[in-house]
Amino acid sequence: MAVATPAHAQQAEERGEDGDAVAAPQEEEDEVETATDAPLAARSFTPADFTQFAPQNALDMVSRIPGFNIQGGNDGSRGLGQASQNVLINGQRMSGKSNDAASALSRIPADSVTRIDIVDGATLAIPGLSGQVANIIANLGGWSGNFEYRPEFRRNDLNTLTAGQISMSGSLGSSDVSVSLQNYAFRNGHVGPETTRTAGGALVRTVDEDARYVSDRPQLSGSLSRTADNGNVLNVNASTQINHFDRRTEGVETLADGSITDELATGSEREWNFELGGDYEFALAGGRLKLIGLRRYEHSPFKNEFTRLSRDPGAVMTGSRFDQVLDEAETIARGEYGFTALGGDMQVSLEGAYNVLESEAELFVRDEFGDEQQIALPGANARVSERRAESIVTYGRSLSDDLSVQFGLGGEYSRISAGDLTRSFWRPKGSISLAWTANERLTVNAKAERRVDQLNFFDFLASVDVVDDNDRSNNFNLVPPQRWRGELQFVQSLGAWGSISPQIRIAQIDDIVDSIPVSPTEEARGNLDSAFVLQGILEGTLLLDPIGFDGARMSINMNVSDTSVTDPLTGEKRPISGIGRFNANVGLRHDIPDSSWAWGLGVDVNEQGLSYRLDQTARGFQTKPFAWLYVEHKDVMGLTARASLLNLLDSRDGFERTVYVGRRDGPVAFREEWERSFGPILRFTISGNI
Repeated sequence: MAVATPAHAQQAEERGEDGDAVAAPQEEEDEVETATDAPLAARSFTPADFTQFAPQNALDMVSRIPGFNIQGGNDGSRGLGQASQNVLINGQRMSGKSNDAASALSRIPADSVTRIDIVDGATLAIPGLSGQVANIIANLGGWSGNFEYRPEFRRNDLNTLTAGQISMSGSLGSSDVSVSLQNYAFRNGHVGPETTRTAGGALVRTVDEDARYVSDRPQLSGSLSRTADNGNVLNVNASTQINHFDRRTEGVETLADGSITDELATGSEREWNFELGGDYEFALAGGRLKLIGLRRYEHSPFKNEFTRLSRDPGAVMTGSRFDQVLDEAETIARGEYGFTALGGDMQVSLEGAYNVLESEAELFVRDEFGDEQQIALPGANARVSERRAESIVTYGRSLSDDLSVQFGLGGEYSRISAGDLTRSFWRPKGSISLAWTANERLTVNAKAERRVDQLNFFDFLASVDVVDDNDRSNNFNLVPPQRWRGELQFVQSLGAWGSISPQIRIAQIDDIVDSIPVSPTEEARGNLDSAFVLQGILEGTLLLDPIGFDGARMSINMNVSDTSVTDPLTGEKRPISGIGRFNANVGLRHDIPDSSWAWGLGVDVNEQGLSYRLDQTARGFQTKPFAWLYVEHKDVMGLTARASLLNLLDSRDGFERTVYVGRRDGPVAFREEWERSFGPILRFTISGNI
């Protein structure tokens, strides 16, 4: 029995229904020029530009800007570092890590937005930004709010009735305050047979499987922002979340000889976490100093069990159970001092961080009597920590009326302790960004950088897959990957036709993390010498009014990747393990003129690459494109109501795995595959102002 989490198709977010994708990174705008009298940018949008969409919040507005996609985010990144999200609020980058752009924008009511400017990141005095950046200029006055409720219905009573959010924002004295409660919930499932065949194609077994996945992730978030009369700025963000996830897969195995065995795989997570962060900015010695702090903690107990019981008389239950408790913490202190020098803007930053992961794990295997016996599991109970210091000097200026440059240079020192091993490293970091306005319709953005990636501390530890027997050993010798990365983006305005943005990204990655052999029979996560990534991206919005289709727009988001790494087992070149090869999300939305009605349709195509272990390869896939259709009314007693029908083409979740005798350079032992049907999905979305 192969158990997988819900496939990509089932997790299509609300964004998919419009084709207005929310994706990855870029840059921002000048220091305290955040008031409503800030100068107009090359592309500026007022609330009147979004009237036809009846937006409830700033996120609804930004999502409708032609050719612009929200990108980037700090969650899971290495420390706080420089800005990575291409969204500013009143000229300020968002502090914290869980305070992503989409969540922050959803807490700003649409009637509080004065204007949205789209600017080039390299023209701003905010280090780290490049490409298109949205600066949302908003004034929070009296208290107001918005809500969204997203019930979803599918077969087998897998109905989601708890997904939604509610937020409030307003002023308390001279402070702007927002608070939100949201639940990221889903009830997914799929059914279908799994088959296992020999290398020659002979049927070994069939397993009829029924899998269900239940998740609720309620999160309470709040933020406070205050600008004093002397220009000092205070921002505070806090959030806490509970993550309850349950997985259950029931299977009936029938062997080629007709014998029958019942299988059951279960898994659960009971996580809770919190984050508290903030920053304080003030004038100092002709410049401005920003002090930033963050504390994040996560407690995650996991349980995974797999059992088998033959229907033969006197059979004994077999199987195993793997329990693990992870405690993760991160503490960051950062200072940024910005000032004017050499005809431009300079910033000196210093950051210190302490990350720690503690793991307690137990493995139980049923003996010949069916009783659980604990098995020693070296390398699964351990503590991994990293102390890190980073400093970067950044300088940016305009070289001419149509050309701006920003570059930074620095490095980091880190000290990693895993088990009884401690090592220290020094690594250079830096970047250079250019923004060139070629003409009134074409902007070219370029960026080259040397950066250090964040390690997944879980990769240091031994782990057990009780279902597919994909165990791995521990490896305390892991080091963070480093990469040279280049990006070239063209933003082409099409006038009345909208906007389109092709991009090329290229990266050379040193010390990439992959599965490596650590003994003749064991593997672990380890570092390979280098890898190469080439990525092409096409984003855009085509307005169809010029052909007489008034109020209609087509959104396009396409991504194709070509990667290469030397396989540690065969010595041959192959793609990076588990990398997506192609994704295309295309959507059409039509807001019918002079009415409150809108409708839309779209399709998502996804191709995932193989994941490589030393004894097998595997991949998940969609059997067909994932398509949807929706109808929306923007004034149902003052609310916006949408009915969506998803999976119109009856796409199924697929999985295939090839297992070898010994290692992957040997003969094939068997192949298994399954396709599980999850049927159509009916979703309702009701949103409005409070």
